Amino acid sequence: MLAFSLLNPYAISLDIDGPFPALYRLLTSRCIPIDDANISSFANKIVLITGATSGCGLECAKAFARVNCHLVLTARNHEKGEAAAREIANTNPHSSSTIDLLEVDMTSYSSIYAFKTKLSKYPRLDLAILNAGVYMTDFKLCPETGQEETLQVNFLSTCMISLVLIPLLLKSSHPRLLFISSEAHAWAAPRQTTFRDLQAQLNDPTAYTCYERYHISKLLLVLWTQQLSLHISPERLLIASASPGFCRSGLFRLFNSHALARCVERLVCRTAEEGASQYILALRCMNEASHGAFFADNNFKRPATVTTTYSAVSLRNSLCEDIRSVFPTWIEEVERAILIA
Repeated sequence: MLAFSLLNPYAISLDIDGPFPALYRLLTSRCIPIDDANISSFANKIVLITGATSGCGLECAKAFARVNCHLVLTARNHEKGEAAAREIANTNPHSSSTIDLLEVDMTSYSSIYAFKTKLSKYPRLDLAILNAGVYMTDFKLCPETGQEETLQVNFLSTCMISLVLIPLLLKSSHPRLLFISSEAHAWAAPRQTTFRDLQAQLNDPTAYTCYERYHISKLLLVLWTQQLSLHISPERLLIASASPGFCRSGLFRLFNSHALARCVERLVCRTAEEGASQYILALRCMNEASHGAFFADNNFKRPATVTTTYSAVSLRNSLCEDIRSVFPTWIEEVERAILIA
């Protein structure tokens, strides 16, 4: 995370969207602590959190358990899910919260389809926090989908899961959908104007740089949030993206094997609980005015410069059509359900 491409003007500038101002905000801003006053309005809600077995996702689940929410948590394997559920229960021994674990492999469309089937037992979802993500130091293709893993997990599978969840969210009276992105989305510099063209580069192992790939995956997620908000009115479903800030969590576990990275992490990073507080505050602050917007450091922000460029706007406009060609055909049934609901 300390390295940035010198070809990327956003990475080396002192623009408000750049990494140095972001680092300053990280060091000087104070996260609003999670307390019962912050989460009381969400009491007894049905809350789904992806990537909830560690880090910010786990801390967020602990907070919702305090107000007796029905938690639906995803995990890649059952053992990690069970360990997270025990930790949540031990942290909240007097809670009447129900905890359901659903296994889903974000590198597999067949696993996401099985996840969709398991969701049919729920009458609705009130809140969904799409938090699952990876930071891959090396290029790796997902065997089932043929897509590079960062692109697959951070963007494509997250998009697919959002489409799967929307019909259930629309059954709630005041539903909210929160995508977890990063301020690093502002440091991406895509030149392509369609996702189809960008995808070809992202699946090329000779063009892989881990930090650039992470940045672009988070930009794509912000653009997807914006595009969804244009198709679904805030009266039906409030949609936003948020950043927890640079946190001490398991996300960068492959990168943080380096001693320098571990030292920097201890000095400047937020705790996972502080990161989770940003999720909860974003959910509380969501309204019609913030529909499709990006939240960081306790506030909804103006769009980052990179999201307003010709390339990014064209890229955003291409997303719905281009990713439909990547997804399996059963997603069309989900899209029809969204239109009907």
